[in-house]
Amino acid sequence: MFRRIPTTCSLAFWTCALVAAVALAAIDRPLAALSTYLPPERLAESAPLIVEGTVTRTASGFDPAKESLNTYVTVAVSFVHRGPAGLSTVVVRELGGHFDDLYHDVDAVPVYRVGERVLLFLEPGRDGALRTAGMFFGKFVLIDDDAGLRVARRELSGLGRIPTTTPPQYEDFPAGQIAALASSVALAPGRRPQSEPGFLAQPPEYARLLWDDVEEPRAGGGREPDFEPLSASDPVRWHEADSGTAVSVNIERARDPLGNPQGAVDEIKRAMAAWTGVPEGRLVLQAGNDNYDFTGSNGSGPADAYPPVSIILFGDPYNDITDPSGCSGTLAIGGYWRSGSNQKTVNNRTFYPALRLYVIFNNNFECFLGNASNLAEVATHELGHGIGFGHSTVTDAAMRASAYGSRGARLGNDDKDGAHCHYPHTLTLSQPNGGNTWAAGSQQSILWTVTNENGTDKGTVSLEYSVNGGSSWKPIASNEANDGSYTWTVPDDPSSSATVRVTRPNRVSPTPGPYPSVCSLDASNSSFTITAAAAGTAPDGKSGSTPLRVARAAGTQLTLTWGPSCSASVSDYAIYEGTLDALRSGSWNHASKTCTAGLDRSETITPGTGARYYLVAPLTASNEGRLGKTSAGADRPAAATPCKPREASSCP
Repeated sequence: MFRRIPTTCSLAFWTCALVAAVALAAIDRPLAALSTYLPPERLAESAPLIVEGTVTRTASGFDPAKESLNTYVTVAVSFVHRGPAGLSTVVVRELGGHFDDLYHDVDAVPVYRVGERVLLFLEPGRDGALRTAGMFFGKFVLIDDDAGLRVARRELSGLGRIPTTTPPQYEDFPAGQIAALASSVALAPGRRPQSEPGFLAQPPEYARLLWDDVEEPRAGGGREPDFEPLSASDPVRWHEADSGTAVSVNIERARDPLGNPQGAVDEIKRAMAAWTGVPEGRLVLQAGNDNYDFTGSNGSGPADAYPPVSIILFGDPYNDITDPSGCSGTLAIGGYWRSGSNQKTVNNRTFYPALRLYVIFNNNFECFLGNASNLAEVATHELGHGIGFGHSTVTDAAMRASAYGSRGARLGNDDKDGAHCHYPHTLTLSQPNGGNTWAAGSQQSILWTVTNENGTDKGTVSLEYSVNGGSSWKPIASNEANDGSYTWTVPDDPSSSATVRVTRPNRVSPTPGPYPSVCSLDASNSSFTITAAAAGTAPDGKSGSTPLRVARAAGTQLTLTWGPSCSASVSDYAIYEGTLDALRSGSWNHASKTCTAGLDRSETITPGTGARYYLVAPLTASNEGRLGKTSAGADRPAAATPCKPREASSCP
């Protein structure tokens, strides 16, 4: 194994594919495809052509004869390490590109930039056109490090990143050692021998291509390639989800790695169900025709030409992926075709509409994909790319760069946040929605509509209120069942600018920008009023004394305060609690809450359920005072079981 020059590794949030670590210590950055690590020695076994040169052009080309769309990279060759010595220029064809309003984004392919000095491991496709061997593994950029040493740098970070600004991970080698592989490592049996290269320096369709040379502006300046897979600047989603339309994906059973076509289909369906079952999201993935004969009716694969359907293929039938070397290489690729118009803004991001998605599994990878649970894991990950997600840095995410093995079709919280923020349900608060007047201490219903959820998990909501028109928020409840209703005891927080909001909080914090911290919510359309708590009259109270007041305490508790009794012999106070429902029906049902509230004339209690009222009576050593007058001027009746016998008279 070659010595690798240490580099700084960091992680992104959602980027573009997965890695199953087999022949290497764990790589902490996402790789650009679902792959097992491909060491340089294994890479050299598969590449009949190894050259150095400078990238002079990258452009998207559309072949009208085959209706295929690819990116073509022109390299001025300065040195041939393996292959014909007379080469001066090669054109490398890579998957993906754009023409007119049609775009094709796919993970796994290397991105070339004009002016780069590169050392390339190249191989022919089935028509002889050159491509990068090992996909992203086969491209090295030649640079001088801080010590002046010539370094061959390989990017392993996932070349299409969605919402990340962290630097990519690089793997550095001494350039001379990488170049020496051309003479020290022989082509593996079955690869094209060096004496018979079997490749074309220029793809056969090159002369008839229609070019799209329009370079799009990219963040950070500089000239960027036409093609950026799963681009941060051009994110994609399936707008069908907003109308409840399912995204249908067909499956071709042939060449399945399990040797059990129905079993393989079942694992793919489990992967679809994982994304469909996210309670915060409204995307629905479903299997269309699960015995679809795609290869029998399409001369070009979905990674080469715009396909008639979304499709999942086993065994790389169109030879789009470099064959594995041992049990290392690219396990699968996932991509989508999209439009360049009809954008929609969702949660602060402007998305292009996806048109087709596909997943292609490599051939001869039964060493990993022959396990049903692994097949489901890979399918879940690659379908994640097809619906617009890249790699996650969260350890438990299915979209993490490196494979877990035997994980199956299970999503982590980070994956669910992705589905939530890209495909949010629409929450609509219906009450209070403005103009209401709610008294502090009263119980009111907060109501919201619940859209049809996917699966049985309805999820939870958080509720908050504001007394300053939404400038700041105070909690009402969290982790409440998302059932559309919550009974709220209105706090003693008077305001004429009160609002309420209901939210579906994100599961992982902090959420990366520009996504909001909460990806679905709704608040009152306009302000409503909270009036101060109604104050009763202190029993046997002195003229002008403080009346009985009720205030919210910690949690659900209430604090009662009242003025002194007119009796100098008072030794304690009793507190009674009753229900407003009984009072409204014309009866008194108050019972003692405590017979020893103390002489501080303050008591914190836990109220009973429902709307309640409270009465306070002064106590002497042997008697209880009266409970004050009703609005009609009559004495309030004593409790059915008072704390002490009521006295015959009261002080004036």
